[in-house]
Amino acid sequence: MASTITNTTTTSTNSVLSDAAQSIISGATNSTLDVNQVVKALVNAKIAGPSAALAAKQTASNTTLSALGTLKSALASLQTALVPFKDGAALNRFTVTTSEKDKGLSAVAGKNAVASSYAIEVDHLATAHKLSSGNLDTGATLGEGGLDITMGGKSMHLTLAAGSNKLSDVVAAINRAKDNPGVTASIVSGADGQHLVLTANKTGEANQIEVTTGTGVEARLASSQMREVVAASDAAVRIDGTRVTSASNTLDAAISDITIKLESASVGTKQTLTIAADTEATGTAIRDFVKAYNSYVDALSGLTSYTPANGSTSAQTGALLGDSIARSLAASLPTSISTGAKGSDGVRHSLSEIGIKLDKSGKLEIDDKTFTNALQPDSRAIAALFGSGGMTAKLDAAITPYVQSSGIIERRTNALNKEIDDIKQQSSKLDARATLLTAQFNRQFTALNALMTTMNNNAQYLTQLFGGANSAGALATNHK
Repeated sequence: MASTITNTTTTSTNSVLSDAAQSIISGATNSTLDVNQVVKALVNAKIAGPSAALAAKQTASNTTLSALGTLKSALASLQTALVPFKDGAALNRFTVTTSEKDKGLSAVAGKNAVASSYAIEVDHLATAHKLSSGNLDTGATLGEGGLDITMGGKSMHLTLAAGSNKLSDVVAAINRAKDNPGVTASIVSGADGQHLVLTANKTGEANQIEVTTGTGVEARLASSQMREVVAASDAAVRIDGTRVTSASNTLDAAISDITIKLESASVGTKQTLTIAADTEATGTAIRDFVKAYNSYVDALSGLTSYTPANGSTSAQTGALLGDSIARSLAASLPTSISTGAKGSDGVRHSLSEIGIKLDKSGKLEIDDKTFTNALQPDSRAIAALFGSGGMTAKLDAAITPYVQSSGIIERRTNALNKEIDDIKQQSSKLDARATLLTAQFNRQFTALNALMTTMNNNAQYLTQLFGGANSAGALATNHK
């Protein structure tokens, strides 16, 4: 490309200089020299070659930079698809069902759960303690003195004083107190007056509320008459006949790695809770991995492709064709896929066992029937390939050096960005040189043009004085 630009510019320059030379030779015939045209041609002749080379280099660097970004994005997406296998979640997913639909019993299974079923009988739910004071006249004060509220082993103290001891003042003070042990205060207005209501923010027997007042406050608050609206109680269930209690309605320690949630509709019911391996979720995770791997292969293939010239169509090459990073990835990742992994049974397992194989293009292809049959909870091949230390772990380890911070692609990207900055600086220097050359040539050719004008004027004067080929000059005429 640079050669074409240079040759074209040189031809143009030679033509302009030829015209300029002819103008000089025929100066006597009143020809004039186009200084701007000649200067522009000369400057372009000196600048066009280096400028074209810099432009081509910048284009190549930007193209490679964009290609590396595309490649890194595809690798990152593939690595994201490996995350469920990295933490074991993909192979340890469970479905949880109950024998009675919409009966207030649900559960969530963690990755360390085991498939099983349990008979769950719910006796009662955990409740939050609630107390209500005796009736008070609207706007009445509570007297002056101390007010202590205790819950769950923690307590708070308020001092009620004149001017800030109305019921609304006390409620506000309780709710905003920094040492509030977990009690919410409110006012219930009834036909008999206002009542101070205290509600524990946590359920369970251990979270009972106790109120202690000073003498002045006790007389108005009627502490001795505070009645229990709701008793503090623990949830009580029987799991396969074993009684279990919980301070909350979420039981997270009753069954290993199973969290059971109770709602009011479950009280008095007997239901069967079933935990089963979720092979469908495992299959979805594996299919997502295959899709991400194939997307990566497509991206790499497009960036390293070569299409030979065909008639009027010129050859097309991918931005990373022959690139060291692309070559390294093209070798390492398929190796991680094709070598499989050794399982806990000591046998090396391959993807082909579960219906997945590499096709001619390097992409993964799934045989649905074989794959579906292989999706069993106790599949040793799936455990070896997608479990800890298996094929996916090796693939993840192979990808990491390229996509991590300060990794292979980032270092190359930084080098390219620096190269582009250097090119911009060189281009700026080339522009400055063009400006200097333009000024220099303008001075030289302006002086030449002025000289030609003077010589032309002198030639005309001498012709008038001495005559020319077809006429006699003034001297000859005067001589006669």
